[in-house]
Amino acid sequence: MKRTASTVLLVLLLGCAGPAGAAGHDYPVLREVLRHLRLMFVDQPNLNALLLGGLRGLKQSLPELRVELGPRAGQYFLRAGASKLATDARAVESFTGLERALLGALRLARAAGGKKGMEHQLIRGLISHCGDRWTVFLESAYYRRLLDDGTRQLGSVGLLPAAGRGGLLVLDVRDGSPAGQAGIRPGQVIDSIAGQPSERLNELEALALLRGPLGQKVTVTVAGRKHRLAYASEPKRNISVDPPEQGIARVHLLNFRAGTARRLRAVLGKLENMGMRGLVLDLRGNPGGLLTEGVAVAGLFMDAGPVVRVVGRGRRHGETSENPAPGSWRALPLVLLVDGRSASVSEMVTMVLHERRGAKIVGSTTLGKGVVQVLIELEDGSALKLSTARYATPAGRTLLAGIEPDVPVAAGPGSGDLALQAARRVLSGR
Repeated sequence: MKRTASTVLLVLLLGCAGPAGAAGHDYPVLREVLRHLRLMFVDQPNLNALLLGGLRGLKQSLPELRVELGPRAGQYFLRAGASKLATDARAVESFTGLERALLGALRLARAAGGKKGMEHQLIRGLISHCGDRWTVFLESAYYRRLLDDGTRQLGSVGLLPAAGRGGLLVLDVRDGSPAGQAGIRPGQVIDSIAGQPSERLNELEALALLRGPLGQKVTVTVAGRKHRLAYASEPKRNISVDPPEQGIARVHLLNFRAGTARRLRAVLGKLENMGMRGLVLDLRGNPGGLLTEGVAVAGLFMDAGPVVRVVGRGRRHGETSENPAPGSWRALPLVLLVDGRSASVSEMVTMVLHERRGAKIVGSTTLGKGVVQVLIELEDGSALKLSTARYATPAGRTLLAGIEPDVPVAAGPGSGDLALQAARRVLSGR
């Protein structure tokens, strides 16, 4: 066996941490997270990568934690202060072995004076190495901020964060929002939110801090400039319309929340009466929403039949959503307008209408979030947002990266809406 650094980290503690069921009362959140990954995660995770990530996370709480080569081939030692634990060279081959290894590391760290939050630090590191950027762990304080029990009036600053290299970037800014009025622009680096450095936050935790009770304020530092932004009401409407010009109308869907398909049907009926002969369906900045609404929206422009399959790990045939009847606008000339903020359900709608209708796609590459997710509250009030399945078109295409447009358009600042102009030209045949 080669004694590489990666090998060192992949063979820890399997023979020395005791049975996985021992001391079952300790570290229950780690056990719960591992169980969800084993039973529900969208992909077969790389257990060695999970172990590596967990140990890196643990090292954040206990910097003196280190791994050393032993005197015999295949022997290693995990050290923390004066504590030392010998290991053998058996690889992590099951979740049982992974759990045993991680529990052993936590117990050793605890004996060496590790901090109370080290279990969570280990979990954060583990999840960061699961191979899916959309699966995240949330501390309980952030999770509670995302919950809306109807007793508070909540708003947002109108800024949507996204993971970037070494921290967070501004993915989108809502027009007219406090963030927009402050001059914050997509693509800028987020330095901190509410005093928390962005490199310590995942996207969902950042989103939680950017939401709060109406009228209260939060400090957000972007591109080196500090802003004091108020939480403001979010728009009630999620559909905006440009009436037909030379027969071509535009409908902009901001998300796929409940009732979107019903409202869109009513809008299309009115546009048809106004002389609509072609439609630009604008999904730019649309982060997704309810899958049922996406299926219903796509169905307005399709014949009856399958719309999308939801396929989880190890299932060759997932659950298929059908369009029960031909859509009223299945023959309407259609162009889809997307950008790097179009995600999840909006990408599913784009894929399906491109495949089933031959609708042209105009704009820039989409975000590439083709997964179904669940938000699971854990035993101590923290939470796990877990990817459990992938969207697949009737032909079996899944979304592993962003959707490339048929007609790429990169609009620069102050250049006008070149993408919308290009979409109109495609519809008019120019």
